[in-house]
Amino acid sequence: MLNNLRYSIRQLAKAPGFSFAAIITITLGIGANTAVFSIMNAVLLRMLPVPNSQELVLFHLRNQPLSVSQSGYSDQSLSLPVFEAMRQRHDIFTDVVAFAPLSFGKVPVRLDSEPEQGRGELVSGNFFSGLGETSYLGRLLTMRDEADNAPVGVISYRWWRGRFNGSPDILGRTLYVKGVPISIVGVAPAGFEGADPGQPQMDFWIPLQKNPILGPWGSGHLYESPDYLSLMMIGRLKPGVSPETASAAVTPLFRRTLAEASPASPSDRKPELMFSSVRGIETMRDAYQKPLRVLMTIVGVVLLIASANVAMLLLLRNASKRREFALRRALGASARVLFGQLISESLLLVTAGCLLAWLFASQATEMLVRWSGLDFPIALDRHVLLFTIAVSAAVALVFGLVPMRAVSSLPLAEALKASAATANTDRGRFFGRKLIVAVQISLCTVLLFVGQLLFATLRNLQSSDLGMRAAGILVFGVTPQPSVHSGAEAVRFHLKILNGLRALPGVDHATVSTERLGAGVSSNDGVLVDGLSPLPGKPFAPMRVNAVGSEFLRTLGIPLHLGRDFSEADILSSDRTAIVSQTFADRYLPHTNPLGHQIAFGRPQETYTIVGVSGDSRYTGVKEDDRPVAYLPFSHVSGISALQYEIHTMGEPKPMLKASSKVVHGFDPNLPLEDPITQRGAV
Repeated sequence: MLNNLRYSIRQLAKAPGFSFAAIITITLGIGANTAVFSIMNAVLLRMLPVPNSQELVLFHLRNQPLSVSQSGYSDQSLSLPVFEAMRQRHDIFTDVVAFAPLSFGKVPVRLDSEPEQGRGELVSGNFFSGLGETSYLGRLLTMRDEADNAPVGVISYRWWRGRFNGSPDILGRTLYVKGVPISIVGVAPAGFEGADPGQPQMDFWIPLQKNPILGPWGSGHLYESPDYLSLMMIGRLKPGVSPETASAAVTPLFRRTLAEASPASPSDRKPELMFSSVRGIETMRDAYQKPLRVLMTIVGVVLLIASANVAMLLLLRNASKRREFALRRALGASARVLFGQLISESLLLVTAGCLLAWLFASQATEMLVRWSGLDFPIALDRHVLLFTIAVSAAVALVFGLVPMRAVSSLPLAEALKASAATANTDRGRFFGRKLIVAVQISLCTVLLFVGQLLFATLRNLQSSDLGMRAAGILVFGVTPQPSVHSGAEAVRFHLKILNGLRALPGVDHATVSTERLGAGVSSNDGVLVDGLSPLPGKPFAPMRVNAVGSEFLRTLGIPLHLGRDFSEADILSSDRTAIVSQTFADRYLPHTNPLGHQIAFGRPQETYTIVGVSGDSRYTGVKEDDRPVAYLPFSHVSGISALQYEIHTMGEPKPMLKASSKVVHGFDPNLPLEDPITQRGAV
């Protein structure tokens, strides 16, 4: 084998053009497959990196009662009473843990003097022990921490190494989270980033708190509210218990617990508790599963074309060496020896291509992550490495076998007698090459058509009507510090910042909202229209709710069909007003003028008078159906804390970031601008 390798290196060095073409072709084919597979692995395939992760199940709620409120990832939010009931079912689960992020995005944190942002999560005291994790440094959270609402926290290994340079004196230092002091007591093990199905990388964890500043999802609600669904849950099944068995066993208790917290209408569909494995990124599976499989198929075809190209190069190169092979066979070389030489050349080509493909895939993965809008890095882990090695080994074997038939069936006498001018003129020998070329042309034709269709789809999405303008708008979040104690103080705080931003040169309009459009999340509730349910047989009808500032429609460019936009008077007045979307009006107030009608929702239930009807606009993303939406003045919604600021300029919005930061720091130097991005980038 060593002799074969040395000989192959000399032969490839003599043909640099061939070697370069073959290696680059292999690099592109394997690299593209590796890049796409790395994203597929992270989003769809990878199990939660904890001990015995196959025993873990994620809780899902089907048929949510209309009598409860929910924040989170659709069907994955449950209430504290449900968590307390489930953690007692030791016949089904060995452990049940609960968790909820402090915000849909990042929250303001401070360790030294400079404010920054981090992803934080509220967790039950048994969160780490239930998942089977041990600390890397210090200790992890305990049930005592949960019971005492202790102001302690654990940071991730990645954050500790990256942000704090792996300092061993991190224990005992104070991390200010939204202005609340949290003492760092431990560092999580390397590789553990949390269990959140929508945010794969958490920076820190704190015990479940009764402090409204540290409420789940940035809502300000107390997580212990019995009719507020905000906690996600993961259970570890006992040996021999299947997810189906667990669902059937705990559903009766689950229904009783929900009914005791918030009685539902007898006409409602009965809620059900379902389970899924902790595989991939739960909230992205539905959106990315089909596109990733299509993309994986496409790059698989690319690899086939690349392999065919290299196989053709090898056939042509070996055809010119028929006399050499014939001479070696005549001198006693066996087919096995010749195969060893051919497979050595293939291994050298594929190894070089594989190494370059790994470098190419690391860059291509980052580009795909940015292009697809994923807001977390995807690493090329050992599963991706094994995939790359397996693909490379298969390609190397194919390249070694392709020319083997011609060598093993070589007519020695004819090859030795043939002259250099006539050695390669037998038409029968070219049939395989013609077949390879035909297959390549067919595959390339298919790829061209698929590429054109994908390009047309992307072009249609980019030019689709969002129902709003995305150009010229800068978006960022601001969360008041604990010195802002009440809702009224929070309103005054945000109004001051908003007025300061509106006074900036170049700012056309500015407004605020509780939900960032295009962020993929929404607040949902049920609504009564004029005191009655607009849907027969239902206690009330579903809708989305967004608390906004004055000039909201004007700033976002959402058309106004009837009535008026919110003004400063609506924010300062005690009169409760609302703007509903066209779909809301068509579905719940058909064949009538919606203006002046009253809608009621919330806990406690509040009544609002409709003063305007807006056009339908994309709320969570580009590809969504129109749903009923109600916009409210943010000053009339209790528990307001963090708000999203939307600033419209006539030019490029990014240069406004520095000036906006200066305005915010003028009111509080400890406040960072949270997740600043252009509205075009958000949608």
